[in-house]
Amino acid sequence: MAGTSDTEPRLSTRSSEATRLKAHFDAVDAELRARDVSGLAAAQQARRALLTTWLRDYRNSGTFPVNDRFAEPAPFFRDSRGTLCAMAYLIKRSGRGDIVDKVEATRNNAYISELADDPALIAWLDSSGLSVAEAARIQPAYNGGGLLYPDVTAETDFNVSPILLGGASLATTAWNVFRPGYASGALGIAAGAVSFGVAAKHSHDNGRTDNVAGSIMGLGGLAVGAGVYALIEARRDQLNSGRNAGRRSSAVRNRVSMTVAPDFDVRASDARMGIRVAGKF
Repeated sequence: MAGTSDTEPRLSTRSSEATRLKAHFDAVDAELRARDVSGLAAAQQARRALLTTWLRDYRNSGTFPVNDRFAEPAPFFRDSRGTLCAMAYLIKRSGRGDIVDKVEATRNNAYISELADDPALIAWLDSSGLSVAEAARIQPAYNGGGLLYPDVTAETDFNVSPILLGGASLATTAWNVFRPGYASGALGIAAGAVSFGVAAKHSHDNGRTDNVAGSIMGLGGLAVGAGVYALIEARRDQLNSGRNAGRRSSAVRNRVSMTVAPDFDVRASDARMGIRVAGKF
């Protein structure tokens, strides 16, 4: 009986991995082309279109990094053979090999979401018309089995904004409930509208971002409602004069209460954490 060379399983595994990665890049290519980019500048749109074409070239080459260091799936900006990942390929082909060299030397196995604190990389993405979330979708893990859609964290350019947007919405809501006025009301409506709009834009990036975006949209809606309430109260105060108006405003505000508390929801073994806000007017 003829023996089987130990190279055959390795070749079969590599072929399977290449097939998986090609399918991944096919899916990403379709997503990038389907995205509405009308809000981008003309230069960004042109650059984005060029990068999408280059990504197709990369996919067709069939030459992808090999994870020869870790037992678990891991990204490689450049592997031990010098093969570049898709994002590294796009960056280097655009003329920014310096970014690729820096990432390889410092965080070669980091996910794009972890590299979003690199000013040079963020500037390159912005000029290229790509979001951090899209760059994270382009980058797969290698030797990842069925990991066609890696579970990335909430989009990194949306990681800081929830703290700022949620805080602004809560602050203006509380201010407008207890100290309503024209200025605070307008500010609350503006803060709530911005929070809702930014969260809605990111609501379909990935599962974790969806949870964060949903909470921010809720807080944004609450801020808008409180802002409208503040404008109404301010108008009433203006129409009423003297002592009676002061007494009425004080009595109304004393009846107002607001509670903010953490909220946990477990469904089908999926635990989610959010914020529960209750107000009485």
